[in-house]
Amino acid sequence: MWRIACTSASGLANLKARSTRYCKAPRVMLEGRSMSKQQRVWTGWAVVTGASSGFGVIFAEQLAKRGLSLLLAGRDEHRLAAVAQRVRVIRPDTKVELIVGDLGTTSGVDALVAHIEGWPVDVLVNNAGFGTYGPFAELDAGREQNMVAVNVDALVRLTHAVLPGMLARGSGGILNVASTIAFQPAPYQASYGASKAFVLSFSQALWAETRGSGATVTALCPGPTRTGFVDALGSDVSHTATYRRLAAPEPVVLAGLRALDRGRPVAIPGLRNRVMASGVRLAPGWVSTLVSGRMLRPTDASVGGRRRENTV
Repeated sequence: MWRIACTSASGLANLKARSTRYCKAPRVMLEGRSMSKQQRVWTGWAVVTGASSGFGVIFAEQLAKRGLSLLLAGRDEHRLAAVAQRVRVIRPDTKVELIVGDLGTTSGVDALVAHIEGWPVDVLVNNAGFGTYGPFAELDAGREQNMVAVNVDALVRLTHAVLPGMLARGSGGILNVASTIAFQPAPYQASYGASKAFVLSFSQALWAETRGSGATVTALCPGPTRTGFVDALGSDVSHTATYRRLAAPEPVVLAGLRALDRGRPVAIPGLRNRVMASGVRLAPGWVSTLVSGRMLRPTDASVGGRRRENTV
C-alpha cells in the first residue's frame, strides 16, 4: 500500500481545489519564439517516480526550479523527505507531496494511479527502475519478473493515466528514462536490456501519436551513470567495458529536460553514447549482440549475491 506524506502547508484537503484552478489556466507558455530552442514553462504538477535517489533527486530539483509543484514517488520515506527538504532550500514556495510505495506490485501501481486521477499533471518523469546482471538462467526468476513490473508495467500504467488529460488540455510532457542498452540485445543483462528497449520503442511510438497535440513524449537514453544503479546490481561489474567508466548524472537530467522542451523523441546524452548508438544501427544484429556480450561478460567472481534496489 502507498503511504501519503503531505509536506505542503495546505495538505491534501486542498488538492481538488488546486486541480480545478490549474485546469482552468493556460497550460504551456514559451519563453521566446522558437519552441525548438527554448524552455517550455508549465505551471501545474510534475510527477517523478524513483525520486528518492539518483536521477530522481536531480529531476525533482530541476523541476522545482521551473516552478512546478512536485509529487515525488518512491519506496524510501526518509530519503523522499530528504529530497523534499533539498527542494525547499532551492525554492521555498514549492508544493511537495510524497507518495511512499512499491511500483513493483500491482497494488502499488493501482494506488498511485488512483491518487493522481484527475490531477492536472503537466510533467511525468517515469524514472523508477532497476537492473539485474548475470547469465539469465542463473538469475532469480522472481526478481526478473519484479524488474519488468517496475521498468515496463508501471511505466505504461502511469503514462496511460496522465496522457489523456495532457491531450485534452493541449499540453504536457512525459519523459521516460530508458538507456543506451536499449539499442542492442544485451547478453548478461537480457531482461533489463529488453525492458529498456520496450521503453524506447513505446516512447517513440507515443511521440509520433502526439505530434501536433501540444503534448509530447521523450525517451531519455543515458549510458552508465553514477546514480547508484551499478551498486544495486549486486555484482561487481567494474571489470566490464560497459561499466568501467560512469558519467555524472546532472548533465543527463538536463539533456533529458532539454529534449522534452524541444519535443524530441529521443535524447542520448554524451558524444560517445551517440556514436555507439548510431554504430549499432549500422551493424547486423548478430554482430552487435556479440559485441555487447563481450563488453558485458562476467568473470566467475563477479556474479554474486544480488539485492533489489529501486533505482535507475
